[in-house]
Amino acid sequence: MGKTLFFGGTFNPPHIAHRKMVEAVAALPEIERVLVAPTNIPPHKEVPGMFATKEQRLDMCELLCNGINKAETSDIEFRREGKSYSYYTLSELKEQYGNISMLIGGDMVTSFTTWFNYKELLKIAEFYAVRRKGTDNAEFYQSVEALKKEGGTFHVLELDFPEVSSTEAREAISNGQNADTYVPQNILKYINQNGLYRKG
Repeated sequence: MGKTLFFGGTFNPPHIAHRKMVEAVAALPEIERVLVAPTNIPPHKEVPGMFATKEQRLDMCELLCNGINKAETSDIEFRREGKSYSYYTLSELKEQYGNISMLIGGDMVTSFTTWFNYKELLKIAEFYAVRRKGTDNAEFYQSVEALKKEGGTFHVLELDFPEVSSTEAREAISNGQNADTYVPQNILKYINQNGLYRKG
């Protein structure tokens, strides 16, 4: 049985680096499905104009997955009240799918020991850790080796992708700048049609 790979994030909005990451892991032969799941955001953080609703973020994730074989969206973190902890999400997915993995960025690896129940998390899932080519990898690889010594399984993926963030995308859109270097065209069209991330 192939692996189910979980990719969580705020996705406010999903950007082109997210797309590259999903394409890369979906192409791996051992991966059976990639679940792209927006994180729940408490209502008091849904600031008008700068935070899309849960439904809109899920819509944008569906657009992110368009045309990528094996990629699909999941609303698993919307169905749980309160803060979204990876430990609970992956525990639930492991019961459903058995063989579960998680896709994480390099910055998440270096802060992994601060995660809720991280030692138990290492037992539940394998991890596919993405590093952007051309960046300083020393701290990243030190963290990977330390987590492996604690029993974790990490697969390192070195990928070429633009250094962009959702914050940069929102700011560009808010300032009326062209955001097509940050966000895939189909998602940008959705953002414009729904008037997201505009000032006022």
